[in-house]
Amino acid sequence: MKDKKAFIFYFLMSIIFWDFGNQLRKISYNNFFDNFNNPVFSVIHVNNTGSAFGLFQNHIDLLVVIGIMAVFIISLYVYKNLSFKDKIELFSLTVFMGGTLGNLFERIKFGHVIDYIKLNFINFPVFNAFDIMICFGVFLYIVFLLLDLKAFKGQINDNN
Repeated sequence: MKDKKAFIFYFLMSIIFWDFGNQLRKISYNNFFDNFNNPVFSVIHVNNTGSAFGLFQNHIDLLVVIGIMAVFIISLYVYKNLSFKDKIELFSLTVFMGGTLGNLFERIKFGHVIDYIKLNFINFPVFNAFDIMICFGVFLYIVFLLLDLKAFKGQINDNN
Protein backbone atom coordinates (compact mmCIF):
# COMPACT_ATOMS: atom_id res chain seq x y z
CA MET A 1 0.00 0.00 0.00
CA LYS A 2 1.40 3.37 -1.02
CA ASP A 3 -0.62 5.63 1.31
CA LYS A 4 -3.43 4.38 3.53
CA LYS A 5 -4.86 7.89 3.98
CA ALA A 6 -5.00 8.47 0.22
CA PHE A 7 -6.89 5.20 -0.27
CA ILE A 8 -9.35 6.05 2.51
CA PHE A 9 -9.86 9.49 0.93
CA TYR A 10 -10.42 7.85 -2.48
CA PHE A 11 -12.90 5.36 -1.03
CA LEU A 12 -14.91 7.91 0.98
CA MET A 13 -14.96 10.57 -1.74
CA SER A 14 -16.06 7.99 -4.33
CA ILE A 15 -19.03 7.17 -2.11
CA ILE A 16 -19.80 10.89 -1.66
CA PHE A 17 -19.73 11.46 -5.45
CA TRP A 18 -21.92 8.37 -5.94
CA ASP A 19 -24.38 9.66 -3.36
CA PHE A 20 -24.45 13.12 -4.98
CA GLY A 21 -25.33 11.57 -8.35
CA ASN A 22 -27.88 9.32 -6.69
CA GLN A 23 -29.59 12.31 -5.05
CA LEU A 24 -29.77 14.09 -8.43
CA ARG A 25 -31.39 10.98 -9.93
CA LYS A 26 -33.93 10.84 -7.12
CA ILE A 27 -34.77 14.54 -7.52
CA SER A 28 -35.27 14.16 -11.27
CA TYR A 29 -37.14 10.87 -10.84
CA ASN A 30 -39.56 12.33 -8.30
CA ASN A 31 -40.86 14.75 -10.93
CA PHE A 32 -39.17 17.73 -9.29
CA PHE A 33 -38.25 18.94 -12.76
CA ASP A 34 -41.48 17.98 -14.53
CA ASN A 35 -41.94 20.02 -17.66
CA PHE A 36 -38.41 21.45 -17.35
CA ASN A 37 -37.55 22.32 -20.91
CA ASN A 38 -35.43 25.12 -22.30
CA PRO A 39 -33.26 25.61 -25.40
CA VAL A 40 -30.22 24.08 -23.66
CA PHE A 41 -31.57 20.94 -21.95
CA SER A 42 -34.63 19.08 -20.72
CA VAL A 43 -35.15 16.65 -17.87
CA ILE A 44 -36.78 13.46 -19.11
CA HIS A 45 -36.71 9.83 -17.95
CA VAL A 46 -35.13 7.10 -20.06
CA ASN A 47 -34.41 3.57 -18.87
CA ASN A 48 -31.13 2.67 -20.57
CA THR A 49 -30.33 -1.06 -20.68
CA GLY A 50 -27.06 -0.42 -22.50
CA SER A 51 -23.93 1.62 -22.04
CA ALA A 52 -22.73 4.83 -23.68
CA PHE A 53 -24.32 5.64 -27.04
CA GLY A 54 -26.62 2.62 -26.82
CA LEU A 55 -23.87 0.02 -26.98
CA PHE A 56 -24.53 -3.42 -25.44
CA GLN A 57 -28.30 -2.94 -25.18
CA ASN A 58 -29.92 -5.59 -22.94
CA HIS A 59 -26.53 -7.01 -21.85
CA ILE A 60 -26.91 -6.00 -18.20
CA ASP A 61 -24.90 -8.96 -16.86
CA LEU A 62 -21.93 -8.09 -19.07
CA LEU A 63 -22.09 -4.43 -18.07
CA VAL A 64 -22.28 -5.35 -14.36
CA VAL A 65 -19.20 -7.59 -14.71
CA ILE A 66 -17.30 -4.83 -16.54
CA GLY A 67 -18.34 -2.33 -13.84
CA ILE A 68 -17.20 -4.63 -11.02
CA MET A 69 -13.89 -5.25 -12.79
CA ALA A 70 -13.36 -1.49 -13.24
CA VAL A 71 -14.09 -0.84 -9.55
CA PHE A 72 -11.70 -3.59 -8.48
CA ILE A 73 -8.84 -2.73 -10.86
CA ILE A 74 -8.91 1.02 -10.25
CA SER A 75 -9.26 0.58 -6.48
CA LEU A 76 -6.30 -1.82 -6.48
CA TYR A 77 -4.28 0.68 -8.52
CA VAL A 78 -5.07 3.49 -6.09
CA TYR A 79 -4.33 1.24 -3.10
CA LYS A 80 -0.93 0.16 -4.42
CA ASN A 81 0.31 3.25 -6.26
CA LEU A 82 -1.12 6.57 -5.13
CA SER A 83 -0.46 8.98 -2.30
CA PHE A 84 -1.78 12.43 -1.47
CA LYS A 85 1.05 13.88 -3.58
CA ASP A 86 -0.78 12.53 -6.65
CA LYS A 87 -3.63 15.01 -6.21
CA ILE A 88 -4.90 15.31 -9.80
CA GLU A 89 -4.64 11.58 -10.45
CA LEU A 90 -6.29 10.73 -7.13
CA PHE A 91 -9.13 13.23 -7.63
CA SER A 92 -9.78 12.19 -11.25
CA LEU A 93 -10.00 8.51 -10.30
CA THR A 94 -12.25 9.39 -7.36
CA VAL A 95 -14.72 11.25 -9.59
CA PHE A 96 -14.56 8.44 -12.18
CA MET A 97 -15.20 5.85 -9.47
CA GLY A 98 -18.20 7.77 -8.10
CA GLY A 99 -19.80 7.70 -11.55
CA THR A 100 -18.89 4.06 -12.14
CA LEU A 101 -20.37 3.02 -8.78
CA GLY A 102 -23.54 4.97 -9.52
CA ASN A 103 -24.17 3.35 -12.88
CA LEU A 104 -23.17 -0.07 -11.51
CA PHE A 105 -25.59 0.13 -8.57
CA GLU A 106 -28.43 1.30 -10.83
CA ARG A 107 -27.81 -1.64 -13.18
CA ILE A 108 -27.85 -4.06 -10.26
CA LYS A 109 -30.86 -2.48 -8.50
CA PHE A 110 -33.08 -1.59 -11.45
CA GLY A 111 -31.73 -3.68 -14.33
CA HIS A 112 -31.00 -0.46 -16.23
CA VAL A 113 -29.48 2.98 -15.81
CA ILE A 114 -31.83 5.92 -15.42
CA ASP A 115 -30.83 8.70 -17.82
CA TYR A 116 -32.54 12.05 -17.51
CA ILE A 117 -30.53 14.89 -19.10
CA LYS A 118 -31.37 15.60 -22.73
CA LEU A 119 -29.46 18.25 -24.64
CA ASN A 120 -31.85 20.22 -26.85
CA PHE A 121 -29.32 22.08 -29.00
CA ILE A 122 -27.67 18.94 -30.42
CA ASN A 123 -28.70 15.40 -31.28
CA PHE A 124 -27.00 13.56 -28.42
CA PRO A 125 -28.00 10.54 -26.30
CA VAL A 126 -29.75 11.18 -22.98
CA PHE A 127 -27.35 10.84 -20.04
CA ASN A 128 -27.16 11.21 -16.25
CA ALA A 129 -24.93 12.74 -13.56
CA PHE A 130 -22.92 9.51 -13.26
CA ASP A 131 -22.05 9.70 -16.96
CA ILE A 132 -20.84 13.27 -16.44
CA MET A 133 -18.65 12.13 -13.54
CA ILE A 134 -17.15 9.30 -15.60
CA CYS A 135 -16.38 11.61 -18.54
CA PHE A 136 -14.99 14.36 -16.30
CA GLY A 137 -12.83 11.85 -14.39
CA VAL A 138 -11.44 10.42 -17.64
CA PHE A 139 -10.83 13.91 -19.06
CA LEU A 140 -9.02 15.02 -15.91
CA TYR A 141 -6.94 11.83 -15.87
CA ILE A 142 -5.91 12.42 -19.52
CA VAL A 143 -4.88 15.96 -18.58
CA PHE A 144 -2.86 14.50 -15.72
CA LEU A 145 -1.16 12.02 -18.06
CA LEU A 146 -0.33 14.75 -20.55
CA LEU A 147 1.10 17.02 -17.85
CA ASP A 148 3.03 14.12 -16.34
CA LEU A 149 4.39 13.15 -19.77
CA LYS A 150 5.46 16.75 -20.38
CA ALA A 151 7.27 16.81 -17.02
CA PHE A 152 8.88 13.45 -17.84
CA LYS A 153 10.10 14.77 -21.19
CA GLY A 154 11.49 17.84 -19.42
CA GLN A 155 13.44 15.60 -17.02
CA ILE A 156 14.91 13.62 -19.92
CA ASN A 157 15.96 16.82 -21.71
CA ASP A 158 17.49 18.22 -18.50
CA ASN A 159 19.57 15.06 -18.04
CA ASN A 160 21.06 15.33 -21.55
